[in-house]
Amino acid sequence: MEENRKLLILKDLVAIKTENNNEIMVARYLKQLCDLAGIFNEILPINDDRANFVAEIGDGQPVVVLSGHMDTVIADPKSWQTDPFELTPKGDRLYGRGATDMKSGLAALVIAMIELKEANVQINGTIRLLLLPVKKWDNRVLRS
Repeated sequence: MEENRKLLILKDLVAIKTENNNEIMVARYLKQLCDLAGIFNEILPINDDRANFVAEIGDGQPVVVLSGHMDTVIADPKSWQTDPFELTPKGDRLYGRGATDMKSGLAALVIAMIELKEANVQINGTIRLLLLPVKKWDNRVLRS
């Protein structure tokens, strides 16, 4: 995947306002990416605004689980020198709510899965990506 496409994914994730809510929008965005890549994925709704997201590549055992959270803490605009929901480069750094925790991690995990799928890497078992709202664990994501 080209670098500019990777940055666009992070930019899109930072733009989604998930301040301890609205994670379903991140799940829907990641579902589109995984659908385009041919990666099995599922949104497991909690309510209208919150959801868990599961994606898998490979098959069988062992199952390696990669996990992260889709929410962020509240971004007080008074504390920011830039728009917290716009990925902003400054020197060799990127600024935006979640740019270091955890939206950059979400982007990296999904990009890695897409690149493995595109490269047809033979996986001995299953790689399962579990993305959750921090306070809303759902046992449906632990299926074997």
